[in-house]
This record gives sequence, structure tokens and C-alpha cells, in this order.
Amino acid sequence: MSGKSWQQLDVNNKDKFNNIIMILSFSDSPGPRERHLQRKASNPLFGAAAALTQHDVALARLKDEEALQQYMEAFRETVQRAVKLDASVESEVLLLLKVQLEQLYAVASGLPGRPQQIRDAIRKLVSAIHSTMVTASASDPHALEKLERDEAQTRLHYYLCDFTVVSDMLNPDGIISEEDQLPALLNEGEEALQAALAIFPPESIAQMVEEGKSLLGKIDAEGHSLPQAWQRLAQMESWLLDT
Repeated sequence: MSGKSWQQLDVNNKDKFNNIIMILSFSDSPGPRERHLQRKASNPLFGAAAALTQHDVALARLKDEEALQQYMEAFRETVQRAVKLDASVESEVLLLLKVQLEQLYAVASGLPGRPQQIRDAIRKLVSAIHSTMVTASASDPHALEKLERDEAQTRLHYYLCDFTVVSDMLNPDGIISEEDQLPALLNEGEEALQAALAIFPPESIAQMVEEGKSLLGKIDAEGHSLPQAWQRLAQMESWLLDT
């Protein structure tokens, strides 16, 4: 348990948080709930919610372990359904299964250790579904065109899920609450933020930009310097201009 919480604080402000940082110990390969506490710990972006205890971390770790067991059950059940499908199964059934597999992929990308075998297995099943549907639509150019677009979206989904902030936001268990979405985005690096913005509609980003100005202005007034967060906010504004 050697991981420490990371802060976006300048040198002058770090000292007041050192005591909190020293008493919090995180897993080297945390699950999504524990990882989100790492984002929040002593981080002014999250306000009062940044005041955490080791008990909070232990509870999050326990919930991650329980969720992992539930995930593995769901994964095995979905795989069994996939391999038992008849060759003549309707396209609607295949599409629903594909959606479920892609959701499982998003969650797998945020599991402790980000298990590659599980993600590879999901990719193979999704690819098999796509191939089956292409074969069934061989005489329908419009259907084939739609499948090609769907395949591009699937590739994008895989890429985005490589970023844990995206995986955590897509997790159906609500790992990052709506209230925490803006602070979590401002807490990320440039590449991760760029990826995360792809899962939000422009109107939501525009609203977050305005809320971000208010949030960072308040944090500045409290004596904290978060230059990286201001850079991420500018990046969000630039993203809006380019859409």
C-alpha cells in the first residue's frame, strides 16, 4: 500500500496538506472507487469532500473488491451467452450483446491492474459479432456503411477507455458523481482531458467551463494556486471553439 495522493498545489500551499497526505495510503493498483479517492484527497478542487480518512480508503477498497466479484460474474455470464448464440440470431440481439460487451470493456479498463486478458477477450467477441453482421448484410450497402461507422465508434471507445478517468466516468456504478465531474476533469493531464471531453455533449462542456471559472476563482481567493487546473479550463474552452 504505497501509493500517495497527488495534488495540484504550488510549493507554498503544499505544506498545509502534508499531514493528510502522510496518513493516507493507497493501493499500487487501485480499483475505481479507491482511485477516485486518490483524486480527491487533499485536493482543493473537490472542496470539503477532499478531507478523507484511511477508513474512507479502506471502505472504498472493500467496495472495489465486492464490485470486482460482481463484474467477473457478469463477464462470465455474458461470454457464455455470446458463445451459445445460434448463427441465425437476429441482428437486434447481436447489437444488444455488443453494447453490453463494450460496457464491460469500459469497466474492465478501470479494474485493478487493468486485466489485459479480459479486455482482449471482449475485443475478440465484439469483432466476431461485427464480422457476423457484415456477412449477414453483404447485399445491403447502407447496412454495411452503418456497420463501418459503428466499427469506427468501437475503435474510438477502446482508445478512450485507455484513460482511467474515462473508464471511471463510464462505469455504471456512478464512480464519479455529477458533482465531481468538473473537478475530476480539471485534475487530469492534457491528453486525458482531451479524451474525456469526447464523451460529453458540447452544451455540457460549455456549462462546465462557466462553472469552472467560478470554482477556480473561489479556490484562488482561498489562497490556493492551481495553474494546471486553469490550463485545463482553457483547454476546455478551446475544445468548444473547435467543435
